[in-house]
Amino acid sequence: MAQPPPGPAMGIVPGEAPPAPLDPRWPSWPGWVAIVLGALLLVSGVGGLAAVQAGQLRVAHPEVLAWGAIAGAVLVALGLLWLAIRGVLVRRWLPPTRYRGPSIFVLLALAIFISTTAVLPFGADVIALTSGRGQMSQLGSLVLLTSTQVALLALTAIFVLLPDALHGLSLAGSSTVLRSVSIGLGFGLVAWVGATLASALAAWLLKSVGIPPEPQAAEQALSIVDPLIAVPAVVIVAPVAEELFFRGVAFNAWLREHGYGRALLGSSALFALIHGSLLALLPIFLLGIGLALVYERSRSLLASMVMHATVNGISVALALALRYDLLKLPV
Repeated sequence: MAQPPPGPAMGIVPGEAPPAPLDPRWPSWPGWVAIVLGALLLVSGVGGLAAVQAGQLRVAHPEVLAWGAIAGAVLVALGLLWLAIRGVLVRRWLPPTRYRGPSIFVLLALAIFISTTAVLPFGADVIALTSGRGQMSQLGSLVLLTSTQVALLALTAIFVLLPDALHGLSLAGSSTVLRSVSIGLGFGLVAWVGATLASALAAWLLKSVGIPPEPQAAEQALSIVDPLIAVPAVVIVAPVAEELFFRGVAFNAWLREHGYGRALLGSSALFALIHGSLLALLPIFLLGIGLALVYERSRSLLASMVMHATVNGISVALALALRYDLLKLPV
């Protein structure tokens, strides 16, 4: 296939040698074929097992369905890994001012796949978390609250930081640590007030159309999970991992490839969608925009991390005060 002529879209600076063409040894189709076939096997296996359990299907060897689902999951994982590795290899020729890593969507899909696989052994904990009732094991609580964030950290390190896919990315930029922390705390207080008002508006809108607002999993967790696990997970691990990925990687990657507007709105929308809550969709989208603006103005990921941690920290403190009857809300 002919390569596009060198030009501004390829990051060419006048007087510089054109970059090498895309490596034909790394096509994308093996990854997509593996993902499609794996998804079909996975859905068929899981659906078949559910039908067997419900008495709607009779098979001589139901374990075949289980092995089919496992094979499908492995194929999906291999397909995503192929696309992630290919993204680094075929974009390594781009200049340092461009994003030279895998698709943000591929990395996020890999993180979700890893976290979903990690929580499979903790079905009882998942039920307790989603229902808000019952007891959760210590290990199950830890895995459910941190698996996605740990996966995001690991994938960012492997596919973005190690290959220098975002050259020049730093934690605090030119800001001092004290300035970054001060900015984060100040804007975090403002953002918490804004997010609370947006949440109230979202709840009112949902109720007005007959949709009962459902709390986020993190909110459910704060009512039943040991605070020694919930507080570090929500106030430290989540802000660090999510800011590194959504502002550090997604925002910067799309800023370099697509411009400021798409980077701001796209990273914020993705940040909201990953939380999986209709009630929180608008508040978290607006919070994402605020976090991106603070990061873009300060060029300090530490500032957005502290801002995110401040918002979460206030919410966690209030939730725990209500849980242990230290605070009474007026009826």
